[in-house]
Amino acid sequence: MSDKQTMRGVFERPPGSGIFWINYYDRDGRRHREKVGREAVAQEAYLQRRMELKEGKFIAPRSGAGITFKEIAEERTSLKTANLSALSLRADKYRLRGLVKILGTAPVRSLTAQKIEDALNVIALERGVAGSTLNRYRTLASSIFTVAVRNKHMPSNPIAGVTVRPEPSGRIRFLSDAEEKKLRKQIRRDFPERVAEFDLALATGMRRAEEFNLTWAGVDLEQKNLLVMGKGSRGRGPKRRFVPINEQAGKALRALYKISNGSPYVCPRKKREGQRDFSKWFEETVKTAGIPDLHWHDLRHTFASRLVMGGVDIRTVGELLGHSSIQTTMRYAHLSQEHRHQAVETLDRWHQDGTRQNRSPRKVVQVQYHQRRRGTQEA
Repeated sequence: MSDKQTMRGVFERPPGSGIFWINYYDRDGRRHREKVGREAVAQEAYLQRRMELKEGKFIAPRSGAGITFKEIAEERTSLKTANLSALSLRADKYRLRGLVKILGTAPVRSLTAQKIEDALNVIALERGVAGSTLNRYRTLASSIFTVAVRNKHMPSNPIAGVTVRPEPSGRIRFLSDAEEKKLRKQIRRDFPERVAEFDLALATGMRRAEEFNLTWAGVDLEQKNLLVMGKGSRGRGPKRRFVPINEQAGKALRALYKISNGSPYVCPRKKREGQRDFSKWFEETVKTAGIPDLHWHDLRHTFASRLVMGGVDIRTVGELLGHSSIQTTMRYAHLSQEHRHQAVETLDRWHQDGTRQNRSPRKVVQVQYHQRRRGTQEA
């Protein structure tokens, strides 16, 4: 590569190496030089420093000023590990590999919103992820840059300029009575040892991870409560919550205890801490039973939908599901409205014109009362 300087303040060292540096002066006249990398990245970094100086956002480089995205990502992971569930940590590490593959060696100060946007587009193509999943990558990148800003490695978090992808409205799929009967029959035939596990999910609405990680130490049949490690607020790790036990759940728990063989875990599939939960047996059963578009999480939707259609108020449903925001529960609200309309429509037959039998009970009583009164007066 030529050692010819293509932009004032950008130079290659050593000549022909393909490694570019930037050179500039701050408001106090102090000279700063930074090793950046590729020429295009160095040019953008130089323009960014000039903009930071102009807007008063410049942070003077010091030891570690050229710290890379990968190094900050590792620091962020070490800070978050204690607060993340095993499942969340695995998801973070998987997404982080995709980000580090593209941005890893770049100094965090050189990363602009456009570069992050480009990286997310590459991930979308390579991994075939949808907009909602891509937003999780964006959130992860934001938390990494937050650490960089807090440690004075960069003046501001560039993620604000990165597009938030549109996400589809929450999918609600729940079992009909006929589908449940059909699926239960298939489970009893192919996986009879899983029936109680299936019943427990329908009776409590627990998340798959909550049920899979539930221990017998968290089961209190006397007080009719389960202590589960639920989904916490973003970045705060798992949250303890109580799940009430009804008759169906109690029956399922007693059946599971009989086959637990001294295991500390309620689910027979769970053998050790950190074990991944595979529900292939359920997927196979659903397919064999011929029930379309049904997943294990839809048992939780079924629990919530039946509560709402049974007249339970939305706020209580949210508490039973362990939702941190009522907005999450509101997606079930339309089910309540439909059943309310069906309820009031049953009154329509009392308001039809026609014979006395079609009149409302109140009108019938009033007619009978006036007839008796008139007869008494005539007598």
